[in-house]
Amino acid sequence: MLRLLINSLAKEFYQQHAGFFLMGFYVLFGVVEPSQLISYHKALLLAGVSSPVGLAIVFVSWILYCVKVHYFIKQKLALAQYNFINEVGTLDKKPQLKLWLALYCVILLPIIIYVLALIGISVYNRFFLSLIFILAVFAALAIGLSFLSYRSVTFGFLKEERYQINPFIKVKRPFFSWPLFYLLNEQPLMLLMCKALSLVFFKCMLWMFADVGHDTRVLLVALLASVLCHAVLVFTLLKFEIAYLNFSKSLPISTYKRLLGWLWTLSIILLPEWTFLIISSEYDVYAIINGFVFGLAGLLFLLTLLYFVKLNMDIYLRWLLFFFFISMWLILAHYYLLFSLVLLGSCALYYLINFDRIDLKVEE
Repeated sequence: MLRLLINSLAKEFYQQHAGFFLMGFYVLFGVVEPSQLISYHKALLLAGVSSPVGLAIVFVSWILYCVKVHYFIKQKLALAQYNFINEVGTLDKKPQLKLWLALYCVILLPIIIYVLALIGISVYNRFFLSLIFILAVFAALAIGLSFLSYRSVTFGFLKEERYQINPFIKVKRPFFSWPLFYLLNEQPLMLLMCKALSLVFFKCMLWMFADVGHDTRVLLVALLASVLCHAVLVFTLLKFEIAYLNFSKSLPISTYKRLLGWLWTLSIILLPEWTFLIISSEYDVYAIINGFVFGLAGLLFLLTLLYFVKLNMDIYLRWLLFFFFISMWLILAHYYLLFSLVLLGSCALYYLINFDRIDLKVEE
C-alpha cells in the first residue's frame, strides 16, 4: 500500500511542484561559483542554527512547506480517482499512522536532507539547544501531518454543518475575474505560497547582485525568478478554465476578448511583484516599463507554452528551463526590451491562432 501511495501522491506532488524545486536548486547550487559552494552552504547552515532568528526562519519555511503538503493531500483525497486510499482507513490506528508517516517522509525528503545537514553543523559547533529544537519541530510536523491524514481518511465521512452567510452587498464579477476568485476562494494557500516564494526570490536576486548597483538587468533577472515561481499557478488557472469554464467556448466571446481577459488576470496577479519593482528601481521610468512588459510577456509565455505542450507537465518543465537560460542570456546582453516585445507579440499571436484549434479538455 505504501508503494501505491508513493506512486500516486508523492510522485504527483513532486511533478506539480517541479518548477519550485528547480528554482530552489538553482538558488542553492547555481548562484555561486563551484569553488565557493561548500563555504556558501556552511554559512547558510551556520546562520540557521546560531541564532533564534535563523531558527525561526528555518522553522517558518518548514511550516509553510508542510501546510502546502497537507492541503495538497487533502485536495487529492477529495477527488473520485483517489477513493482507493479510503481502504487505508480499515487499518488500525498505529499501522495507519506508520503508513502515513512513511509517505510523508518521502514527500518531506527535501526537508529531511536539510535537517541532517543542520544536525551535523549543530553537533560540530556544539549548538545542542538548536539541535533539540530542530529534532522536536521536525518530528512534530511529520507526526502532525500523519495524524491529520489519519483523521481525514478515518473520519472523512462525517460532514460538518456549515452555515452560509448571505451578504447584503452583491458585487458583479466580470468573466475574466473568475479565475482570480477561484484562487482566492479555493486555492488561497497556493496563491500565498506562490507570492511568498516570488517575493523571496526577487529579494534574493537583488541581494546577490547588490555590488552591481542600480541596473535594469538586475531587476529583470529578479523579475524572471518571480515569473518562474508562477509556473504552477498558471497551470492551475488553465486547469480551472478547462474544468469549469470550457462552456464559454459556445458563448459569443471573441478570441481577442479572451486574450484581453487573460492579460488583465495576469496583470493583477503580478501587482505585488510590480510594486516591488517600482520601489527597487528607485522610480526609474525606463526600468519600470521594461519590468511591466517583461513580467506580462513572461506569464503569457507560460500560458502559451501550456497550450503548445497540451498540459504535458514533463515537457512544460523542460521548456521552462530553456526559457530561463535564454531569458538570462538576452537580459545580460541588453536585448531585454526587444526580447520582451517579441515574446509578448508572438505569444499573443499563437494564442489567437490556436485557441479554437486546440481543445485541451480532449487532450487532457
